[in-house]
Amino acid sequence: MSNGAPYLSVIIPAYNEQSRIADSLYEIKDYLSKQSYRSEIIVVDDGSSDLTTEIVKFIDIYGKEVNEHDEGVLMENIKNVGKGYSIARGMMRASGDIVLFTDADLSTPISETNKLLEWFDQGYDVVIGSRNMENSVVEEKPWYRGIMSGVFNIAVNMVSIRGIRDTQCGFKAYRREAAHHVALLQRIYGFAFDVEHLYIAKKSGYKIKEIGVEWQHKDGSTLSPVNSSLSMLRDLIFIRWFHRKL
Repeated sequence: MSNGAPYLSVIIPAYNEQSRIADSLYEIKDYLSKQSYRSEIIVVDDGSSDLTTEIVKFIDIYGKEVNEHDEGVLMENIKNVGKGYSIARGMMRASGDIVLFTDADLSTPISETNKLLEWFDQGYDVVIGSRNMENSVVEEKPWYRGIMSGVFNIAVNMVSIRGIRDTQCGFKAYRREAAHHVALLQRIYGFAFDVEHLYIAKKSGYKIKEIGVEWQHKDGSTLSPVNSSLSMLRDLIFIRWFHRKL
């Protein structure tokens, strides 16, 4: 850390998350308040049509008034663009030495953060949570999610990036330099953006580490078994084309 800047930036992409964003924010804030390092929280609302932004604002104002938590950063997309776009915006805004993004439903508990952070001291630039390592602790997925994940992982290894067992776990951390570099080059805004991040990072010479984490299935995902799968497979081809000069 230097000049009082935060060590960790936590980015939370959110789209119509009024039913769970409050619980997730309180859990993240409570966890971070117990750590020895400074941190910041950046919520990026992707054009929600519910009360997501109002809830985030209320929690920040209330927490600041009672001196329980620091006020976070709320960024709002004018319209729904995609999770990848929201995370890229958050990455460019982040000022922490390490930039972490996590799903709004906390499918991976925020307490798993330190499992990722310790690897940066060993020279890694990108550390990603994985549901497919031997030490991963994963609640059984719905059958269709398992099939989708298996087919997509095969396609990823064939078309874009080899050696990563789980590109889609929504729990990834980057050195700030790597985060900004990846976000600047990112072109995919849908669910395949994770693959693009790793493809850019690997082609750019950043060291990547995959770590087993806890993961629980949470209802309410906007992932469509058919439409999302087809668009993600299409985007794998686009990733190779967009970054063919790297």
